[in-house]
This record gives sequence, C-alpha cells and structure tokens, in this order.
Amino acid sequence: MPLYTLEADAYASVSPLFEGMDYHLAVMTVLARKTPGKIYADDPATPRTAVLIPTNQHRIYLAGSAENSVAHEAIRALFAQNLAIQGRGSNSYECIVYYSSDDWKHALGLILKDQKISMSWRQFYQLREQRLEWRKHLPENLMVRRIDARLLADTALLNIERVIEEIHSESPSIKHFLQHNFGFCAQHGHTLVSWCMAEYHYQDRYELGIETVEAHQRKGIATYTASAVIEHAFAVGATEIGWHCWGNNTASTATARKLGFEKVKDYPVCYCLYRQ
Repeated sequence: MPLYTLEADAYASVSPLFEGMDYHLAVMTVLARKTPGKIYADDPATPRTAVLIPTNQHRIYLAGSAENSVAHEAIRALFAQNLAIQGRGSNSYECIVYYSSDDWKHALGLILKDQKISMSWRQFYQLREQRLEWRKHLPENLMVRRIDARLLADTALLNIERVIEEIHSESPSIKHFLQHNFGFCAQHGHTLVSWCMAEYHYQDRYELGIETVEAHQRKGIATYTASAVIEHAFAVGATEIGWHCWGNNTASTATARKLGFEKVKDYPVCYCLYRQ
C-alpha cells in the first residue's frame, strides 16, 4: 500500500506527529502552508506515520510510528521517486533524513539496508537578542548589502550565481524569497564573499543559512553578514533565531557562539547516498 499524498487542507491531521520537530522551521512552515512541500501519510484520516519533504528535497523528515512495515516499503519507494526527480541523470540521490524518535534509527537501517548510510549528529543553536556590535568593526574594504532584486540582477558580481543557487535550495523561487524571506551578503570589490539568509520564517521565529567563499573563510566575515541578518530580523519583530549545523563543523559552531547563540540540543540524523 502506498503512502497517501495529503492535500494542504489535511496537513493538520499530521501536525501532532511532528510536535517534537518544531525546532525545524522547514517543517513548521510547510505544515502552516507558508512554503511549498509535500506531506505523505499512511492514512489520511488517522495517520500513524508521516513523511514531510520541503522545497529542499535533499531533506526528508519522518514522524510518527516507525514500526509500520507497510510504510517502510512506501518510504523506500519515495527515495526512488526522489532519485528520479533530483538525480537529473545521475544514478544517485544524496539526502539527510531527520526523524522524530530513536525508533526510526533501527527502521532506517531496514528501509535503506541496501544503500550507503551513516548516522551522524547535528546541533541546534538559538539566539533571543543581538549581542554582537558589528558595524564599528566592519573593515573599510568590505561592504554588507541587502540581497534584493537589484543585487540579484547584477550579473557582473562574482559568485552571484552561488547566491541565487542558495536561494533556490530553500525557496521555490526568487519571487518567493524576496516576498517572504531576506538576506545580506558581504561584498569585496566586485566579489560576493559571504552570504547569510533568513531562509525560514514562522510567526516570530527565523532560521539562518550561511556560506562563505573558501578563500575568505576564517577572517570573521561570516559574523558581519550574519549580524546584518540578525539585526534586521529583530527589527521586524523576531523573538527567536535558530542556527543548525553539523556537530563536527567547528567553524560554524564557533561563529554561532561568537554571535551569541547558545546550544539547545544535539540531534541525530541519517545521511544517505541513495542509488537505484
């Protein structure tokens, strides 16, 4: 039996299954129909198991009962389906699987028994007030700019295509990003060297994504772009800003702590390289 694809007006039926994953704003915004995504359930009326896939289809969120062997087969079929959609001619599909309880760890070993998987840890950090003074420390040769339509249309900027790629990784379109989200970037000459975006916004909560060009890492530039986003978020009413990173990403955790974020939790994930 396949999983049922839920219509948007039926999302409320699976919301209780995802209660323990409310620190993932990708989940919350899809459930609230703020951003596009797909939700599947074993039973539309009384779901026991649910799968949520946001715009970024390299993330898969599993919730509810992990002891549903019928759902296991259907979830395996979803991986194959995503390979066809996201593989784009490749024979592999890379994704991170997030899950709501430890029971899923064993279940994933069964569902993906013929695939390359590894269990790892990610961390969630939280900020409730801006703590870093950044403007007076900004180097003269660095400019921090809002990511707006004018910047995105400037094809003369080096790395502009990487900024656009990052937008598309979490938002369904540039238009959606400009209407619902925001971001800032650091510009050195005609080169964009770092960019940070509030990629998800749910009620008064925001969630950041950040990237710095390798040649400009370890110079403190990420703190300026992130600080600009944090400043704007609090100015428009944020009460909480979230930051997710891999547990072994010391550079990301150091930046988060420098900005004033405090670690809330470590949580397990499953990395999968799915092959047909």
